[in-house]
Amino acid sequence: MLERKSSKQHIEENNRTCKMGYDFDLNEDTWKLDTSVKLNWKLLPGNVDDEFLAGYKEQMADYACELSASTCSIIFQTMLAMLRTTEGVNLKLSTVQNYLSTLDSNSEYKLGSIRAFLLNWHDKDIGGIDPKLAPWLEQITLKGIAKGVPVAKGCPHTGAYSMQEQQAILFWGVNAFFDDQMSLRDYAWLLLNVYLGARPTQFCQLKACDLTKKTKDGITEYMLNVPQAKKHGSTNFRDVMKESDIDEDLALLFSNQASKTLEMIENQIGKLPDDLKPQMPVFMFPKAIKSLSSLSELIQIMNKTPDAIHLPRNSATKILFQISHKCRATSERLDGDFIHLTARRFRYTMGTNAARRGLSAFSIAKILGHNDIQNVKVYTENVKELTEEINEALAPVLAPLAQAFAGTLIASEADALRTNDPRSRIRNQKGDGVGNCGTFGFCAKGGRACYTCVKFQPWITGRHQVILNDLYDERRRLSEKGASKFVIQSTDRLVLAITEVIQLCDKAKEIEGVVNE
Repeated sequence: MLERKSSKQHIEENNRTCKMGYDFDLNEDTWKLDTSVKLNWKLLPGNVDDEFLAGYKEQMADYACELSASTCSIIFQTMLAMLRTTEGVNLKLSTVQNYLSTLDSNSEYKLGSIRAFLLNWHDKDIGGIDPKLAPWLEQITLKGIAKGVPVAKGCPHTGAYSMQEQQAILFWGVNAFFDDQMSLRDYAWLLLNVYLGARPTQFCQLKACDLTKKTKDGITEYMLNVPQAKKHGSTNFRDVMKESDIDEDLALLFSNQASKTLEMIENQIGKLPDDLKPQMPVFMFPKAIKSLSSLSELIQIMNKTPDAIHLPRNSATKILFQISHKCRATSERLDGDFIHLTARRFRYTMGTNAARRGLSAFSIAKILGHNDIQNVKVYTENVKELTEEINEALAPVLAPLAQAFAGTLIASEADALRTNDPRSRIRNQKGDGVGNCGTFGFCAKGGRACYTCVKFQPWITGRHQVILNDLYDERRRLSEKGASKFVIQSTDRLVLAITEVIQLCDKAKEIEGVVNE
């Protein structure tokens, strides 16, 4: 069983920088998170438990690095209200239960606003929180605050990511990796979470040999054998495996990360025998590798303690935290706030996506690695959220909130990075130029997919509405042919991105006094 970390160990790293760039110290009484938000820790009751306070500050510091100041302020005020209402001095299950008992059906959303914060706190083993609290929070149902935007259904803080949020995370991740803002290891870790939704400990146990492929009738299929966790009767390292189908892009990313790890190991102790190379971890423990002095020592360690050179779970949880800190993907369900990335929510999303496709409870349980279906409901709590896709009426409202467009608007081709380069010109279906590509690398996508690319430079005078109309026509044709909502919703973010460009162009024309054609 993993040993829970003490809060004192965590709080050694006192200096942090919040999402808006403000520096703060965990031991200070006041944290300034933006021009208008300050967290005053002296407002907490003077008799609060030291272990709880240290853990609370550590978790809040992580959130301040990942999410907006306003989100942190709401959580801080709700936690303060809970402690004052219950006269609590720590974060016991009874404290939260007593607080819930004081809320009526119209104010249950207050506990809902901190549920994700508390679950994430528990998942990171920080300390200062009752271990009984997380299972209870997962089982209860809370009424949310009423909202006017139709798409804002389900829980945007703790439940599965919406289709738009999933696409936002993917588009941001691709662009961040392309611009060297994210390492190969972090990008591989993010994509594994997105596509497999497994637990961190499962990714930690992966080896290079877990990736296999087979070719049939000229088509290559890729499979990944994923170690299973929480299996009854399982006592050994990697003794239960489950095969999952993956696409070529993820397979290539997995292979490259495995090769990088192998390279670092061989730099430490020299070339490995060919039969040993596939047994190397995909995500290694740097400290353990750097302590190796010879090949024989490596073999001895692998035989005695096979998990020793693999990334430990407590280090693995930090990877997603670091990625979330950098993440600039925003959610239309949270009024444009940044999306918080957690392994728990990716796992919920995996199960929910399966439910959206109409799979049975038994199929969903198999995908998630469960032995039965008793826990399937918790992974599919937000299926109702996607009962209707983005439409022409809703897109203009949500586009500015989603911030789906990642490129740079320019007046004309004269301002493009690749001025007068015909190869960089992007056209609509009628052959009209709408913008330029800002990279000199080869891109096989082109066309409407450019609107979600950070390198795209659309023209203010470009006829972007032609592309949007064609996209709407395509969605109508799919709907008339009986395509599932899941298929139609796959283009939601593209709709939002093109709509945002059109809105930005209209605003720019208005400023310049240009009359629309």
